Amino acid sequence: MAFKLTQKPTFVSRVTVETPNQKGGFDRSAFNVEFRRAGMDEIEELKKLPGKEVMEKVLVGWSELLDDDNQPVDFNDDNLRALLNIPPALLAMSAAFWESLFKAREKN
Repeated sequence: MAFKLTQKPTFVSRVTVETPNQKGGFDRSAFNVEFRRAGMDEIEELKKLPGKEVMEKVLVGWSELLDDDNQPVDFNDDNLRALLNIPPALLAMSAAFWESLFKAREKN
């Protein structure tokens, strides 16, 4: 496929979150995150910021994120703050963002 100079303003990445459980292990869950694209000048500035601030600037949506009643969680400022306050989720989303920009897709 040919590379296109003009790209869509956002992209979606699958995020896997590992949270500690009561058995001394980890529970794995996943959801999709929509990120806003950034140009190289902005990326250089984002590299200087803490992960939470980067996510506040580039995260623009999500899907397959559920509440305790298995209902979809709306994307809004309150829910974004709550999600960014969960360390494993913040770490996983940050990793997904940076890897999607700089890591080549792995082949099977």
